[in-house]
Amino acid sequence: AYKYKVKGANNGTIATQYYTVFRLAEQYLIRAEARAEQGNTGGAKEDIDLIRKRAGLAETTAVSQDALLDAVAHERQIELFAEWGHRWFDLKRTNKAAAVLGAVSYKQGWKSTQLLFPIPPEEISTDPNLVQNPGY
Repeated sequence: AYKYKVKGANNGTIATQYYTVFRLAEQYLIRAEARAEQGNTGGAKEDIDLIRKRAGLAETTAVSQDALLDAVAHERQIELFAEWGHRWFDLKRTNKAAAVLGAVSYKQGWKSTQLLFPIPPEEISTDPNLVQNPGY
């Protein structure tokens, strides 16, 4: 009953609820990507077009596997804009983060080591086989 709840700072009386959201559009885009990866380009196009039609857009012009995967990535970028960090995880998952974020000018500049989280020092001290990720 308390899997997604965390006790608050006020003597344990306030609980924070962590939400899990499954949007129908995201489910279609997940399936479209899977279908494209499997070579089912017709099925992938159907899923993308379903999302585009709902948004009042024309059908996708993508027909090849690579074009459909690019179309899925673009649809995820605009459909899930600013939701739950999807874009960041998509870029990491598809190994495109360094290319996309490296093209954006930052004050400090983009470093590929920013793709990794630091390993907590306590974990490194308890396991001699662990080495800190580069950049930390």
